[in-house]
Amino acid sequence: MRLELCATNNMKTATVSAVLPCTPETFWASFLDESYLRTLYLEELECPGFEVIEIGETSRKLRIVPKMSFPSPVIRLVGESFAFEDHGTLDRARSAWTWRMVQPAKLDSKRKPRKGVVTMHGTIRVEAAGDRHCRRTDEFSISAKIFGLGGLIESSLAKSQRTSLAKECAFLTRWLERRGA
Repeated sequence: MRLELCATNNMKTATVSAVLPCTPETFWASFLDESYLRTLYLEELECPGFEVIEIGETSRKLRIVPKMSFPSPVIRLVGESFAFEDHGTLDRARSAWTWRMVQPAKLDSKRKPRKGVVTMHGTIRVEAAGDRHCRRTDEFSISAKIFGLGGLIESSLAKSQRTSLAKECAFLTRWLERRGA
């Protein structure tokens, strides 16, 4: 897995790339498969909460409560039960998935939502890479607009995102092997 990480204009951006043992078509079929997603998020990534809000042939909306492994100042800020929605759309002609993190307006009635304080968005591109293989390239940006903690939050989220992507690629390989794909 190859990784490039840089910070520009108060935002962390990263590019992660991996070669996977499947065609782009097989990758997208798994990526939009509800049973694959449930197993990935609940078992592999050990998320305490996961829900498919909507899923179609070229889009999906997921609600995710991630496993928290952030520094204590970040956990104090976001709380023990941080959740977000992942909204994405597939452009099959370009073999590109565009996604963004959406913070649900009312997750915790005791806390006032801080819309736009932390934003994440990105693109996943998948291209053929030889005999029954493909290259997945993830590009994502993270911005945290919180005085004194923005950089720490961005770094923590970038590290968490990279770790999750590595686990997801390894999981996809095992998932495909079990299904004989």
